[in-house]
Order: sequence, then C-alpha cells, then structure tokens
Amino acid sequence: MRYNFCTLFDSNYASRGLSLYRSLEKHCGEDFVLTVLCMDEEVRHALAAMNLPRVRLWRVEDIGDAELLEVRKTRPRREFCWTCPGPLVLSLLGEAGVGSIVTYLDADLMFFSDIKPIYDELGDKDILIHGHNFAPRFESYAKASGIFNVGLISVRNSEQGMTCLTRWRAQNMEKCELDPENGYCGDQKYLDEWPSLYPGLVILKHPGGGVAPWNVEAHDVTEQGGKVMVDGLPLIFYHFHALRVVVAGNWGRWFAIPSVGYDFNLAVRRLIYQPYIAALRKAAWDLKRCGLSAPILKIPLRPLISFFRRGQLVIG
Repeated sequence: MRYNFCTLFDSNYASRGLSLYRSLEKHCGEDFVLTVLCMDEEVRHALAAMNLPRVRLWRVEDIGDAELLEVRKTRPRREFCWTCPGPLVLSLLGEAGVGSIVTYLDADLMFFSDIKPIYDELGDKDILIHGHNFAPRFESYAKASGIFNVGLISVRNSEQGMTCLTRWRAQNMEKCELDPENGYCGDQKYLDEWPSLYPGLVILKHPGGGVAPWNVEAHDVTEQGGKVMVDGLPLIFYHFHALRVVVAGNWGRWFAIPSVGYDFNLAVRRLIYQPYIAALRKAAWDLKRCGLSAPILKIPLRPLISFFRRGQLVIG
C-alpha cells in the first residue's frame, strides 16, 4: 500500500515537519508521499533546496479553493493554519480519485513504528480519528479541547468521507478560533459530533496511536528489543504538543521543556522525548544549511532552573 499523507507548517515549525518526514521514511520506507502545505515562502524555499524524494511542496494557491484564499486575508496565521486541513485533504482526495485514502498529520508528530495497524483498523470504513484519551487527572480538558484530536485523521474518497470533509471545511470557513467559553477549539471540537453523523467512522483503539502529554501517564511505557512499547504494544506515533526548545548550542546538545503543565517520568523522557529532541536538532542543522534557522525560546533563568530541578528539562 502506498500511503498518501499531508501536513502543513511554517518556518517556525520546519524542524518538526522535517522530523515527521524522516520518521515516515524510517517506518514507511519508500511507500508514501507527503504533501507539505508551506505556510510561508521561507519554509518552501528551504525544503525545495533539500529536494526530499517523497515530498511534494504546495502553496495555499495549489489547493484550488478561492474561498480559502479570501479567508487568508482576514485571519491570523494560527487560525488560518487551523482552517486549512479540510480544504487540503479534500483537494488531495479529488486528485487521487474515488476509493483513495489521504491521512492528515500534524507537523509535531513523530512515528516510532509501522503505521500499518492504523490502516488495519480503518479497514474498508471511510473515516478514522483518535481520541484525546485524557489521563484521569486531565479529563476536564475535554470540555475546552474536545473528545478527539486532529493530529491524525484518515479519510477515504467515498460519499461519506467527502460529505464529512465538506461539512468540516464549511464549519472552519465560518469560524475557526480558540474560544473555549463558546465551545470552539480551532478546527478540533467539530470532530465531537462525527461519530453520531457518520456510521463509516472508526475511532482508533491501538494504545500506541495518539499518545501525547495529556494521556501518556496513563500508559506503561517500556523498551523491548530496541522498540518503544505502550501497554505492551509498539508506540506508533507521539504528539509532541507544546514542546519548547529553550537552549541550543554549537557543542551538539539541545535542552527542551517537553510540555508546560505536564510532568513526565524517566522512561517517557528517555525513550520518547530524547530521541525527538535529537531529531529536531539534526533537522534544524540541515535546515540552517539551506538558509532557515530554528527559533529558540528564551525564558528567564529561574523557571529554567525549576524545570531542571524537577527533572523536566530534557537533553537531546
């Protein structure tokens, strides 16, 4: 099976996007294509210079959605990025034809093992999404963030798949902002109603899919034969939400805060976060050679020391 993926990011997220691509290369081999919607010209130029073999670079204009271009004139960058996944996937499915599958990926994901179990769960259905699956002490977050996460969404070019995407696109065109008091979380909370609307929808069950800061403490993370395991099964992908690189040096190490508001045990920091920070570091150096420098967060020394003392400053 040849996987058809898409993602989007700007120059600020370029090292994340490149790390995502390399993780797909590692675990999908040559059997995929990743369409990158470049949200600024800087990232497009840098990636074009790298000439990545399984990447297609698109501008927003390439989606072919005139209404989306009009919306771009009035929305802040963050909200406009949230508006784009629906139109992007619709365009790619139209290009690929009836029966094809396109999977949208957030740029801050990284794959740790074969993605095939996700497609096995999709089977002959039309839509696959995954839950936030909040750990017990974070369950209240669902009210603001929604039941499901948009980090990975697979949709088939079928009547039900296209109906779902068309409706989602229209909703995001109308309103796509962070307004939790009124029930909006960008493009995400719209997914809450999908299971009741689309019988052909599958909710991912594999414990190794959709692992993230808000649920990882509810899982048993171990290592087996060089593979990261979650509850005894391979970790498929992790969502590195709100990771912050805070110190980067020419001497070859990066320091990062995994995610503000969450604490992580040693196994999670060593097996999941350290490899990702190392991947970001390599990606950033490669991008720098193509003229794009990675942004480094500058924070006061006192909170930095606090993270270090709590063991929450990860070196990669």
